[in-house]
Amino acid sequence: MADTSTSNSETPRFRQIVEALREQITNGKLPEHSPLPSERLLAEDHAVSRMTARRALEAVEAEGLVYNIVRQGRFVSPRRLNYNISSMANFVSDARSRGIDLSIELIGSRAIRADRHIAEKLSVPRGTQLQESVRLFKMRDHATFLETELSILERCKGLPGFEELQSRPVCDQRYSPLGESADIVIRLHALNPDEAGKLGMAPHQPAMKQEQLVRDENGVAFCYCLQIWRGELAEFSARSLVIV
Repeated sequence: MADTSTSNSETPRFRQIVEALREQITNGKLPEHSPLPSERLLAEDHAVSRMTARRALEAVEAEGLVYNIVRQGRFVSPRRLNYNISSMANFVSDARSRGIDLSIELIGSRAIRADRHIAEKLSVPRGTQLQESVRLFKMRDHATFLETELSILERCKGLPGFEELQSRPVCDQRYSPLGESADIVIRLHALNPDEAGKLGMAPHQPAMKQEQLVRDENGVAFCYCLQIWRGELAEFSARSLVIV
């Protein structure tokens, strides 16, 4: 049985279990992707009810320390992937330079026509031809986020770095890093069935949605990028200028 006798007696039992699980995860006793005990085993180990054990498991999942696979159980989350949204540098190259095993799977690439919603965002007539690329990003083969990039190729062609980008594999031809600035919105998002299936999650689970409207040096929008992140793996940072 796990030893929680040294915990503060005023701390709720489920919270003591959360703290114990958190400690095992942070010190590596429970490594990435290792399974957590079931509700039954956790309840027996800590001499609590299954309801208390369930609350503890739900709490560590809510903190992003674990992820849930339907009908398989909960597993320890990999470390979060930091995305510096204040930099237009290619965070994929940056992640790889820091030894993070980040891979890109191209799900589809095609020419489409802008619908009303996208046309308004990009300030182009409805029906304008766009290049749509859908990619799945993985850390050590673990689905991390899904990206849909919609670009006006005619506006991209004059940007520095465009020609070099064309020589790369199709999955690496991401146009958003060519921008000079971007309007960014981040919010909670309920996964639709298609997104959930690609990310290995259950439909309607909460995720993080990041929208980027990327602009050139003249402030003209040329790319709309939508990313759907697994919540337990998302970590966004930014550097701001404080004016007194």
